[in-house]
Amino acid sequence: MTRGVGVTELLRETLPEWSVPLFEFVALLGDELLVGAVLLLLACTDAYRSFRHGDDRLLSDRTAFVLAVVLGGLAFTLALKSAFGLPRPPASLRAIPKETPGFPSGHTMAATVCWTALALWSTRWTRRRRLALAAVPIGLVAVSRLALGVHYLVDVVASIGFGVGYLILAATLTGKDPTKAFAGAAILGVAALVVTGGTTDGWLAFVGCLGGAVGWWVITRPTVRELWVSASS
Repeated sequence: MTRGVGVTELLRETLPEWSVPLFEFVALLGDELLVGAVLLLLACTDAYRSFRHGDDRLLSDRTAFVLAVVLGGLAFTLALKSAFGLPRPPASLRAIPKETPGFPSGHTMAATVCWTALALWSTRWTRRRRLALAAVPIGLVAVSRLALGVHYLVDVVASIGFGVGYLILAATLTGKDPTKAFAGAAILGVAALVVTGGTTDGWLAFVGCLGGAVGWWVITRPTVRELWVSASS
């Protein structure tokens, strides 16, 4: 069954060429580097809050869980892309060069995992409002990938489904326990490394997930927690 339902073709024929840089910029909302920067900012902010309040942990369980599921989600995305190995739209439709597999959309799934996780497990505002806000960058990224001609509609819709399904499953299986979530992320990191055949992206996913798991184990050791309390007192 073909993944092309005419949407990508219609957008590429309709949108002016000057819109290409704009959609490339919008797509950054699902870029792995930006997601990594968001996670780093989240961790630093929580560590600062912990330091100011004299807490006995560098990171709260809530923040650690979000970090774990997003890292695992990025590795899961990479593993899925490599496992399916389905092609992108033809080069004649692509506004930018892309040679990696096209299903699912990595940008769309990364945006779904990142922004939905922040919406689900943040405490600011109501959950409904947070989810509504998260839908904006996810939708923008999905549309941008179609407008750039690098994905079909099926790719981005499936990516959103995979991302939401992954978050629900991760929360259910781990009980939102960060230790279990980091263990799951480490397993997904290994899976990404194996499925990709040891590519650079596979190694980055592996190191990121395993590094996160080891880092969480270190900062939860009693000795480290005592040192943290002493430093923040």
